[in-house]
Amino acid sequence: MKQTILIILIFIVLISCQNKSQEGKIFDSINYSDTTIVEHQTPDGIIEFEPYDYDTILSGGYNFKYKVYTDKTGEKLQSLTLRKGDDEIKVLNETSFPMLFKNLGYIGADFDSSFVFVQSFGSGNPHEIQLIDKKTGKELRKGTWVDVDEKEQVMLYIENEHEQNEKLLIYDIKNRNEILSTGFEKSKCVEHVIGGLRNCVEIDTVTTDEIVLKIDTDEEKIIKKYNR
Repeated sequence: MKQTILIILIFIVLISCQNKSQEGKIFDSINYSDTTIVEHQTPDGIIEFEPYDYDTILSGGYNFKYKVYTDKTGEKLQSLTLRKGDDEIKVLNETSFPMLFKNLGYIGADFDSSFVFVQSFGSGNPHEIQLIDKKTGKELRKGTWVDVDEKEQVMLYIENEHEQNEKLLIYDIKNRNEILSTGFEKSKCVEHVIGGLRNCVEIDTVTTDEIVLKIDTDEEKIIKKYNR
């Protein structure tokens, strides 16, 4: 009987030591279906899972790796890394943890050879974007989100928003052609709506030969057509 009690006590001590040694440990991210989750252990020994709320899968075999970790100074961080399969290409962004995932970034549009990486900072604020080459992780374009036609691979964005050299640009990814759009600046919508161009102008239609933008409100309707 005494021997049985002794064995039980030894087993309890071993388990306790094992749990103590795991305290604060951060594990590498693992893929679960189409969502990346990170497993980590809290100071009180409870295992938690941190799911990344946005889609992490891109066409062509590319994806995001979401990671939570502690740096050399002891600060807990989170990051998104562009990968092809399991091969890492580039860290897209890194920020403190916890922090809203939309601040860290998410996929805004997925094209054949590139994608739109978006960061959002609250309702009404501009959505900052980068058009990123999948193969290299290189930034191809940068600005403020306006609209996109994912199927036709056309992106509408603002460069240098609220600056003297602000531009409304159409980037045709498929044909590698950029078009400057002018004439919407003096519209009633742009003059009176918070956010101006980015909250007034949208892509109407895209065909093989033409890209059509519009402002369509109760007060006005403005259509502009561009050769593709």
